Amino acid sequence: MNIIKLLKDIFSPKKCYSCNKQWHFLCLWCFKKLENFEPICYVCKNPSKDFEIHSDCQEWFYFQKVIILTHYKNKVIKKLITDAKFYKRKDIFEDFWNYLTKLLIKYEKDVNKNNTLLIPIPIHFFKKLKRWYNQTEILSEYISSRTGLESINNLLLKKKYTRQQSHNSKIERQENLKNSIVFNNKYTDTFDNYKIILIDDVISTGSTLNETAKILYNQWFKDITCLIIASD
Repeated sequence: MNIIKLLKDIFSPKKCYSCNKQWHFLCLWCFKKLENFEPICYVCKNPSKDFEIHSDCQEWFYFQKVIILTHYKNKVIKKLITDAKFYKRKDIFEDFWNYLTKLLIKYEKDVNKNNTLLIPIPIHFFKKLKRWYNQTEILSEYISSRTGLESINNLLLKKKYTRQQSHNSKIERQENLKNSIVFNNKYTDTFDNYKIILIDDVISTGSTLNETAKILYNQWFKDITCLIIASD
């Protein structure tokens, strides 16, 4: 075990944000009490098989599934994600990646290390410098360590610094994202017929994920699933 992590667990043990018990930021007991998502189509919000987007809802979207763990409206979830993302509490993601991995295995039964890539949503260099890390990279690497799937942090690059998306309308988000993310050309023709699992923490309008999926789609990645902690 990592010595620094062991010392932190001893002298500053994790406490569940919900019940205050030690050893987890979100313990299994409290997680099971949450109102989590049943399989739905992200577009129309009606039930669907394994979170697939219905064919008649697909017209404007470049991904085929959005697998969502839980609801962002839950105060505990919102606080956990906010602290992990903006207040340098990245250890919080250790609990989330465990729940996300189980969800991925349940609803994506055909993934394996020979045909699937984990791709985190990129953030700009200056934003990463400010936060010290990209939370989606942390999630992706954790899931990779559990599943054996390859995580590639630089398949996509954030070239343009963009404002925080949560305060923008859907149209403003789309305009904000234009030409901000690009495909890393060093990977051109490297992966043939690979499935993509896009990793992100929160989905609201879906603008960021759809713009990212569009870039991958244009590079001949046609099977794209989004794996998300929480949705509005």
